[in-house]
Amino acid sequence: MSPSSQKSQPNLAAAIGARVTVRLHEANGGFRDIVGILQSCGDGVNELLNSKGQTISFSEDEIAIWREIKALPDRAGTGAPFSLRIQELEHLSDLTWPADEIEEIGKWRLRISDGFTMRANSVLPTGAAPFGEPNLDIEKAVDEVVKIYQQKGLTPTFTLPLPLYEELDNFLGDIGWGVKVGAEYLVNDIPDNLDLESADFKIVISTEPTLEWLEVQSDHQLERIMRNYPARYAQIKFQNKTIAIGRIATFGKWSLATRVFVNPEFRGKGIGALLMRALMAAASEQGATKIGLQVDSENGAGLALYKSMGFRFHHFYNYRVLSDVSK
Repeated sequence: MSPSSQKSQPNLAAAIGARVTVRLHEANGGFRDIVGILQSCGDGVNELLNSKGQTISFSEDEIAIWREIKALPDRAGTGAPFSLRIQELEHLSDLTWPADEIEEIGKWRLRISDGFTMRANSVLPTGAAPFGEPNLDIEKAVDEVVKIYQQKGLTPTFTLPLPLYEELDNFLGDIGWGVKVGAEYLVNDIPDNLDLESADFKIVISTEPTLEWLEVQSDHQLERIMRNYPARYAQIKFQNKTIAIGRIATFGKWSLATRVFVNPEFRGKGIGALLMRALMAAASEQGATKIGLQVDSENGAGLALYKSMGFRFHHFYNYRVLSDVSK
């Protein structure tokens, strides 16, 4: 902020209640900057409350230049350090798709369910890199994971957000754990105006997965997990037949879309985009302003659709499994 004439500045009184930065003339010919919430203006005296709770008084004549500090938009996937953003999104996924049972090895969360979904049946590291802070030596911690999952009749599996846990991912790869699925975590800001008009297709939103909704992807075995966290369930109907479904769960400003599916016969007709707009509208009604979703890295059509709607890549993650069928 370079000094200029006060006369070129807008009226300071218009910024009362806003965060401002003000450059003041010093008696020795220099300048000093103050930053805070403008409290009052009047009779030639202005008051500003700084971050330390101190009130600073200054006169109109002291002002060299000032400006209001506009808050940065709270955009999806921005603001915090990258590692914290990854952990926030993975926590969102963990919270809104809750496992039946949790065991812990230090800061590793061993999620245990019925084996029908990898997210609810895998280890999620939550501590600091490189290994997520298990409370055992890394080799012993991995051995304990194998023991616990095999005792439950489950395939030992890790969810590994990258690049945060790249060293752990490499370690597991070196000792024979294969990548079962690689996926991209995408994020987007929910638009203020979502076009849900359609002459041919009907949108139905419910607060629980109906039998008709479950039958589309034979999701009956996932019903219990889905009901463990409140969500909205969208259906797109054509001539009274459900041709697309999706689930969206909200936590604070974030929402997460899962189980998104469009009947292959209706793909390429804009149904996927209509479904996503319906899900985002449902989340917006719950107070969400941001949305995340996870897409298999090999699902080129899905990635193209989401990115055409403004979704942005945030991070990768791998599912690594101790299994002969891993690739």
